[in-house]
Parts: sequence; C-alpha cells; structure tokens
Amino acid sequence: MLSNKFRKLSISARIAFSFASVIFIGSILLSLPISTAATSQNTYFDNLFTAVSLTCVTGLSTTPVSESYTVFGQVICIVLMQIGGLGLMTIIATILMRFGKKISYTDTLAVKEALNRDKLGDFKKYLLSIFKYTLIIEGIGMVLLSFRFVPDFGLAKGLFTSLFLAVSGFCNAGFDNMGASSLQNYVDDPLVNLVIATLIILGGIGFSVWFDVTHNVFSIIKNKKKLGFKKMYSLLRPHTRLAINMSVTLLLAGTMMFMIVEWNNNSSIGTFSVGQKVMTSFFHSVTMRTAGFATIDYATVLPFSLLFSIFLMFIGGSPGGAAGGIKTTTFALVILLVINEIRGQNSINYARHSIPVETIRRAIVVVFSFFACLMIGFSILLIVEEQPFVVLLFEAVSALGTVGVSMNLTPELSRIGQTVLIVLMFIGRIGPITIFLSLARKKHRVKERVYAKTNILIG
Repeated sequence: MLSNKFRKLSISARIAFSFASVIFIGSILLSLPISTAATSQNTYFDNLFTAVSLTCVTGLSTTPVSESYTVFGQVICIVLMQIGGLGLMTIIATILMRFGKKISYTDTLAVKEALNRDKLGDFKKYLLSIFKYTLIIEGIGMVLLSFRFVPDFGLAKGLFTSLFLAVSGFCNAGFDNMGASSLQNYVDDPLVNLVIATLIILGGIGFSVWFDVTHNVFSIIKNKKKLGFKKMYSLLRPHTRLAINMSVTLLLAGTMMFMIVEWNNNSSIGTFSVGQKVMTSFFHSVTMRTAGFATIDYATVLPFSLLFSIFLMFIGGSPGGAAGGIKTTTFALVILLVINEIRGQNSINYARHSIPVETIRRAIVVVFSFFACLMIGFSILLIVEEQPFVVLLFEAVSALGTVGVSMNLTPELSRIGQTVLIVLMFIGRIGPITIFLSLARKKHRVKERVYAKTNILIG
C-alpha cells in the first residue's frame, strides 16, 4: 500500500521523501539508549539536527559527536553519512541490481536525476562502479589515516576514527569523532591534511568526472598510445574539463587569497612556518567548497577571509557527487553567459561545443533559487538571533551549501535559528535536484503563447 503510494509520487518527491525518511529513522536510532553516551545532554531535537546534518552531509551540529554518542551511535552516524553521500535510492538500486533484481523505469529515472547523470545507457554498470569505487577510495583513505590515528589512539579506536573520517571526508560530510575542535590538533600534520583533502576532492568532483578520467586513462594504457597531456586532456568530455578547470581555479584562488590575507594574522596562521601556511590555506580552500572540516578556529580569521569563504561555500563542488552549493559548472555557465553578453555573442560555447539555451536558463534559475532561499533563511536568522551580520551569513551559507563549517555559533542559536538551519540543510541537499526536475518537460504539452514584442528598459 505504502509502496504503491510512493510509486505514484513525482521523481523529485521520491528523492525528497527518501531523504526525509532516512533523517527520521536516523533521529530515532540516535535517540536510543544504546546510541547515547552516558554524559550526553542531547534532546530529541539535538538528535534530529544531527541526523539532518549527517544525511545532508553538512557537518553542523549542536553538540560534538564524540561527546554525544556511543560507538554504536557513531556507527549510525557513519551509515547516515554514507547514505547521504550516495543517496538512499542509489544504494537501494545498487543492491537490487547486485542481486539480479529489476527496478522500474521511473525508479531508474529517479536515481539518474539524483546522480545528475544525463543518460541511462549502461546504468547498471555505472551504479555498481560508484558503489565499488566508493568503498575502495574510502578503504584506502582509512588505511592511510590509520598510520596516524592508530599510534595516537590505539588499534581499535585508531582504526574506527580512521574509518569515520574516511567516510566523512569522501562524502563531504565534515563530521569527526574527535571533539569540538575538529582537526585543529592536526593543523601541521601533512598526512591528515593531504589524505582528508584528497578524499574531499574525489567525493566532490562528481562521479561522472572521475569515471570519464579513469576511462580515458585506462583506454590509453590498453591501446599503448603515447599522447601528451594536452592531447589526453582534450579527449575528456566538455563537462569533465569544465568541472576540473573550475575546481582547480577555485582551489588555487582560495588558497592564495586566504594565505595572502591571513599571512600576518597571528590569531590564525601568522605564527606558522611558510610550509604550514601553504598547507593550512590549501586545506581551508578545499574544505570551504563543501566539506566542513576545520584545522583552525574560523572565529579568528579576518572579515575579508570570511567573505571570500562565503563565496566559495555558495559555489560548492561539482554535480553528481557528494558536494553541495550551486555547483562549479553552474557558476561557470553563468560567467560564460556574462562574458558572451559583453562580447555581443549569442551562442554560449565551451571546448568547441555550443551549450543549449535551456541549460543556461536552468543554471540561472538554480543560482537565483539558491540565492532566494539563502536570503529568506538569513533574514529569519537576523530577526530571531542577536549575532553579528557576517557571522549569521556565514552560518546560513554553510548550511545551505551543505558545507558545515561554523564560527562556533550553531550550539548558541535558539531553537528557531537551528530549525532554520535544518530547513536550509535539507534544501541545500535536494534543492538543485528538485529545481532541475521541476524544469524538466512534463508529459502534457504546454501551449506556447506569443504576443506582440515590446521593450523593457533595464540596467
């Protein structure tokens, strides 16, 4: 009965319902006595907030995970992050396909849209590859991190901490089980910084990107072709090149900007060595794009660094992965549109391909929708909270972009303010998908109405 009602829902409603169901079940499981630490003061609302943040792979929390939950509770946290990163429908479809079960065409469409995949061809292989490579990458990350955390915490706790951080990093969740200071105790540790940063980048670049890259690399190796880097790069799909180009540009810009501005700020990185300044700035640029880890206290950085961080959080990662934000390619398309308007060029071109007008329109709607949601949520926070303007804006963008970095504000907010963050996190995780589906062509034909042209003054 319930399954029949679920099948009657629209694809966007199915995705939203699947996330909401996981959040509700997760909040119940985190509230069980077996999940709750003896010293925990969590209410059900705190557990609900954490479940939303875990499933929406954000990283904000009202109380630290390590102080609130037992090992069993932390295992629930890992499961919620994994489901949130890959999507419940993706996991279910993968399991069914693994055991030879068939899924309906509409369910396949729902998973396709959840992954931002533009085609259905070879879908079973694609899903199984996502599941397999996710486990492989997280496994490698866990092994590498264990070289640091096993000596620090012992075998059992060290391995569990490594697993928790590997899953959290790849899923861009930003959660840790080490206390309220996140990774600040490892700000000068190259192994922890580089492994976590690599996991974040791989999880946030999008599944289609690293499948395209690995496919071309294996193809070149198999055929024993000797190609230069430029020629190899040109074989990649335009989407892959745009996502990589934007990601590299934003990573470099974020690293340089933070390092230059904070160079002499003794409260943040001013007392660090040159190498530590570069590494901390790079990690900051990576995590601000949607991960939520922190190796420094963001309450100590300068206002301009906060403003530029807000810009990075709003853009986020790339489509089809665990990242949030408006996405790198969406931002790039809007920039290309502006450049072409200045040049007086009608078509939007990239990598010797013309981009359909419908795609550009969707990009504009996504940006506007995100901005509108941000302004509504931010305005409510300004009304109900007595906090500085930039601090509240930082928190709101962090929630909507599913980033999860905080200036230690989340626990201090009122229940109304925390509820606003819950809504923003949920919208940020499913919003782009829902917006895209709402723009998709419906089954019934909409009658176009064309009237006499008129001119409206702008600018």
